Amino acid sequence: QHHFRMTALTCLPVIALLMLALAAVTARGDPPIVSRSDTIEHNDRVSRPKTKATRRLAPRFRQQGGIVPTTLRKQGLGRQSTAGCTERFLTQYLDHFSFSQDTATYQQRYFVCQDNWVPASGTVLFYCGNEADVSLYVNATGLMWENAKKFGGSMLVFAEHRFYGKSIPNVSVATDGHPYLSSELALADYATLIAALRAEFEAAGIKRRVPFVAFGGSYGGKLAAWLRIKYPAAVAGAISASAPLLGFRGENPMWDSGSYYRVVSRTAGLYGSCAANIHAVFPMLEAHGSIPAFRSQLQDWLGLCSPLHTEYDVSMLRFWVRDAFDSLAMGNYPFATSYIGGSYNRPLPPYPARVACSHLSESTLAQAPEKLFPALRRAVAVLYNATGDGKCFDLPAYPTSLDPAKPMDGIWDWQWCTEAMPDSYWFSTDGKSDMFWPNPYNQTLIDTHCEAAWHVRSRPEWVAAEYGGRGILRGASNIVFSSGSFDGWSSAGIATNDTAKSVHSFLIEGGGHHLDLFWSNPADPASVVAVRSFELAQVAKWVQDDVAQSQAQAWGDNIQ
Repeated sequence: QHHFRMTALTCLPVIALLMLALAAVTARGDPPIVSRSDTIEHNDRVSRPKTKATRRLAPRFRQQGGIVPTTLRKQGLGRQSTAGCTERFLTQYLDHFSFSQDTATYQQRYFVCQDNWVPASGTVLFYCGNEADVSLYVNATGLMWENAKKFGGSMLVFAEHRFYGKSIPNVSVATDGHPYLSSELALADYATLIAALRAEFEAAGIKRRVPFVAFGGSYGGKLAAWLRIKYPAAVAGAISASAPLLGFRGENPMWDSGSYYRVVSRTAGLYGSCAANIHAVFPMLEAHGSIPAFRSQLQDWLGLCSPLHTEYDVSMLRFWVRDAFDSLAMGNYPFATSYIGGSYNRPLPPYPARVACSHLSESTLAQAPEKLFPALRRAVAVLYNATGDGKCFDLPAYPTSLDPAKPMDGIWDWQWCTEAMPDSYWFSTDGKSDMFWPNPYNQTLIDTHCEAAWHVRSRPEWVAAEYGGRGILRGASNIVFSSGSFDGWSSAGIATNDTAKSVHSFLIEGGGHHLDLFWSNPADPASVVAVRSFELAQVAKWVQDDVAQSQAQAWGDNIQ
């Protein structure tokens, strides 16, 4: 049953109220509407082609082996892309916070897109790049493109995160990581880039102070919010979409990582007996996974490329299943897209979680493993074989107590092991409030893995101390936080409003991972239409306020 909350709506601009009212009127049956409140509601082998198990944040799918498009061709519609932008590089200090004689630098890539730029009146819409090639976000962030003519005629800038894409410092991170890969240094890069662009504007004869507004989704959403908080003079405000800003162990009260998979389970639970049938898989693996004959049968039922030789293999099978539904929930978009999986020619279908769950809808499947596991194979193939050309599946190989040094997620694992940037592999499940199996959070294994893989130990308390943790709103202003109700990352998203400081939080009912940043689509639910309208109204307000803001004066300015 969809609901409509009126909490703290009195300060909404008229246009947003109209959109929300429209959403309330038009919601019937499946179409979801927006919730805004102070609490969360709710490579193939030559001989045997296979699909790789992919998981977690969508950008990492692409960076780790998916296709990063060079032009945008989405839903058969002509869109702007990197082809309409200028690729530029800025020399950045490798270490912004040291004044030693080591002044090493690197080249940070960024795209400037100025077809709609009006120097006399325009705004810069600034995307804070994530842990991937920034061209992905140039192509996908339709919210910026579709509104570039607004705000006086906007320039779009897409900044790449250090150590990703082409922004690679000439230092080794293969074995021991590097202290120059951190969120703090990435933010300093962005602030420095903004200052450099402002200097360019001044040199070009633009005398006014051009407003900048930050955008970002997922990790980029965190960076956008943190950029506004840490460098408030750099950006007038931030659109922070699907940003798990509270997903750190150092919070007080501590965030429950198990809430992530409860959201994933809730999404599957929307579709008949899907969640119950997925839940039935794990007791069967626990009871019979040590029996060689059963393992052999599982390989056949699930279409696995390799036999399940060991208990480790069976344990990876569990994660393979969990990863699939994690990704399907995150990418449960109302239109076909390859952002989470598949390819341009063979994208994931609209509402892929619903499509996957259609194979697990029969309530009697849990009683017959010979039916349940083949049905599970068809379900996960919606993601893992979206292109339809795979013949068998490989399982992931993650760190365990038997092999804690096993690498995972490339250099994102360094960011997890140092600043505890959230990684859903490590999150807990209990098999009771979610549809998975008892798998408690294991800080000992995390520490062992990080010491073995990178020779570091994470400091989960640091991010809360650096950026504010649950006290983040005390120093925040001009930020819109959004989360999608289908998406596990919503469990760690900000769910509190401070309208006096223009801080607003939305839970987009029926929304996947930062759906609001994507190109608009006729299939969009009313919820995301309303949230986008509100976000744009806030950007207009922030820009107007920024233009009117006076510069600080010193007592000595007028002393002759």
